[in-house]
Amino acid sequence: MSRIQLVLILLFLGSGLPGQGQVKEITALRGQADAATDSVQRMKTFVRLGKMYVNRSLDSCYYFSASALELAKRIDDKRGEAEALNILAFYYIEKGNPYLAYKYANESLAIFEKLGIEEKVCEVTMNIGVLLGREGKPDQALSQFEKAYQMSLQLKQDSIQPSIILNMAFPKSFHATLPELNQLYDKAHAIAAKNKDERVMLSIKQARTAMKFFKGMDVRQVIAEQHEVIRETQEKGYEYLTAMSYMEMGNMFLQLDVDSALHYYEAAIALAKNTGYDVLHYHTLTQAYEALKRQRPMPAKANEYGNILLEMSRQKQLDNQEEGISFLELAIKEKEVEIATAKHQLRRTWLMLLLAICVLAVAFIVAVYRQYRLKRKLAASLAITNKQLEEKNRLLETNNEFHQKLISMLSHDLRQPFSSILMMRGEGITEYMSKEDLLYVFDQIYQSANTGLQALDGLLHWMKLQVIGLAYSPSVVNLKNNIDEALAFNSGVIAKKQLEVMLFVPEMYEVKAQREMLLFVNRNIIHNAVKHAPEKGQLAITATLRDADHQITVCIADNGGGIPADVLPYLFQKDKPAGQQASESRGSGLALIICHEMVSTMDGDLWAANNDDAGASFYYSLPLALVDGHDADLPASATDGSVTQP
Repeated sequence: MSRIQLVLILLFLGSGLPGQGQVKEITALRGQADAATDSVQRMKTFVRLGKMYVNRSLDSCYYFSASALELAKRIDDKRGEAEALNILAFYYIEKGNPYLAYKYANESLAIFEKLGIEEKVCEVTMNIGVLLGREGKPDQALSQFEKAYQMSLQLKQDSIQPSIILNMAFPKSFHATLPELNQLYDKAHAIAAKNKDERVMLSIKQARTAMKFFKGMDVRQVIAEQHEVIRETQEKGYEYLTAMSYMEMGNMFLQLDVDSALHYYEAAIALAKNTGYDVLHYHTLTQAYEALKRQRPMPAKANEYGNILLEMSRQKQLDNQEEGISFLELAIKEKEVEIATAKHQLRRTWLMLLLAICVLAVAFIVAVYRQYRLKRKLAASLAITNKQLEEKNRLLETNNEFHQKLISMLSHDLRQPFSSILMMRGEGITEYMSKEDLLYVFDQIYQSANTGLQALDGLLHWMKLQVIGLAYSPSVVNLKNNIDEALAFNSGVIAKKQLEVMLFVPEMYEVKAQREMLLFVNRNIIHNAVKHAPEKGQLAITATLRDADHQITVCIADNGGGIPADVLPYLFQKDKPAGQQASESRGSGLALIICHEMVSTMDGDLWAANNDDAGASFYYSLPLALVDGHDADLPASATDGSVTQP
């Protein structure tokens, strides 16, 4: 504990207790106690003496307050009992037993609250704050002081306000400036002077002096004021305040003269010891020891004080253990008496009450359990029903969508080629055609049949994926061989249109795909390019390796008319906007939609774009087939392309 904490906490110990500290008044009161025949008057005198000895002799304080407590309990005087408990709380805090101090303070507060004595409730609330401050809990102490101050504003008498304000100044002193603290002191002094409370006025004077020293004022000026404080405390008989003033004077002289500081420390230690203030005695020794051991050379008294402190600490531990055991035994006996007294009166009531509670509890538990089981059963049934409905609804939506797409695709992509064949033959126009025209018609019939065959083939693959749920089983497929096979499928049309096919696909490129699905994709995209390429046009097929994501991108480009701008965004959509469904433009049929789904199934992507000069390009990317988990030593693209010409 720091020096200023010790001074401020102990300075106000008992400051909430009214009365004068003069020896003459104490002598008169002791005479009245001996002569008193009325128990109530005798008990009140004991209480008065216990309060007055708080600042004079702790042993006498305990004697009179303990006597008052015993007498008050005997005559069943609750107010006297609470007054005595309040004084005993200070006795035990000064004796270093905070547990008993808090116990007696809280018991005193409970009695005063029950009696409705507001001024005493306010006083004990403040005193509990003093105890908290003494225990090194300034924030909790300030909370108690502020609570007590608000209570004091509602009282008719304001005599307790100076003590509360003085106590509030302590926790604020660590952050407030000296002028701010002086405002609190002035306010407290004005009220104390009005009520002629000399003890509080003297405490204020001592607090001002201590705070000036703490805030760094000229030590010689502060020493002169401290001499006046010591003189007044001695004259009024406040031994506790005198001992504290001696200790503070030692702190002040430590900066000027070590011998003078030792003189005042010794005076403080001797007075605290002789008057029975054990905690004050201990802290004055500690304060003196901490101050002297920092001196160089260290005075011999420092070792002497250190040895005394060590012995006191050991003795304090033993005393606390003995007092704790005694108090525990006393508390147990008191509790046993209370239980024995109340047991007979409450036994029947408790039994009936417990029986009623048990019956109600069992009935409530049964009802809750039944409701819980019913709700759980209904919830499970509802969840199953909802799940079944969701699955059926999902299946209906899927089937409905599939049927609509299937009908639409059949009507547009399969029906049209066969209709063209029937129309050519049905009108009888072939009977009047020349050989060259017949060859042209037969070629058109071949192209229409070939287109229908590819659409039907794609539809069958698609139906396997959609309806049968055929699992995708990838394998390593040589990309160039697959493209060569697709070119051979379209070789007739390529030769007829005299197209130049430039193939830039390295022979070692292999992808992870399903061979039949990839062949279908290549056949249809190449067929689409051949169909829209002009006579003697060009087709370019390239393959590029992307090392970053282990993908191979294939581009099939032509130099035809390109894809109309209004068709391009919906090229691979199953549900096209109105006006696009029946379009004969490139990419509007079943084949490209199936190609898109197949590439997606093979973990790839398919897209299209118009070329800058002429024609359009279709791109698809597929995963590269890795060798032992690593890329083979592959070129990024083909440098030499094989050119196929009719």
